[in-house]
Amino acid sequence: MKLGAPILFALLGAACDDSQTKDKFPLLWPEGTVLALDERAIGAAEVDEAAGCLAFLEPNDSFDQLRRLALTNVVLPRCAAQAVDPEARKQARSLAEAVQQAVAARSEVKDARSSERKGRMLDLGLELWNAAMALEPGQWTGVVETAGCFHLARLKEKGTATLPGLVELTLEVYDFPYLPLAEARDRIDARLDRAQLHYVDESWRKLVPIAWQHRLQGGSP
Repeated sequence: MKLGAPILFALLGAACDDSQTKDKFPLLWPEGTVLALDERAIGAAEVDEAAGCLAFLEPNDSFDQLRRLALTNVVLPRCAAQAVDPEARKQARSLAEAVQQAVAARSEVKDARSSERKGRMLDLGLELWNAAMALEPGQWTGVVETAGCFHLARLKEKGTATLPGLVELTLEVYDFPYLPLAEARDRIDARLDRAQLHYVDESWRKLVPIAWQHRLQGGSP
């Protein structure tokens, strides 16, 4: 059966409209979502947790600026890393959780080696430093994720400083990478270059630097 031109064009138009709708609203985002990188929802709480840590280092920055720094330095790279190799990430997390159970039970740790690490927030990484900073010497963190790696750490020593972010910690750390360290940065950057940022809450657009808006194909104001 042949379709007349008006009907054919109408069907094509409807298909295009449906495709555009899906591109604009790819998912029913979970409650509290403010942004999304591709299909990865980002809630305000995730950003604000990182922003609160950065406030220890930059107490004079506005909350908007801290959120901006949290997005570009912590949250967006971590979201991109999670999408690079989901199966490797799943395996790394399982291993990290097995070691966490072993240290909690004071049993032998298999298939993993720890190392000592010492430094301030910028040396240890925001997420790991923040998790350990709240502990007393001898206590273990939960499983902590940074961009491309899971970690489990025991606080050995905690120093003092004028700013909390400058406090030096000595840790025993188990690392469980799901992206090889030598290529993690390049693979995360490549993923970001292909990603699309969705402004689920339009008020958050102003917190994304213009360069990042263009990079993530979210459009500029």
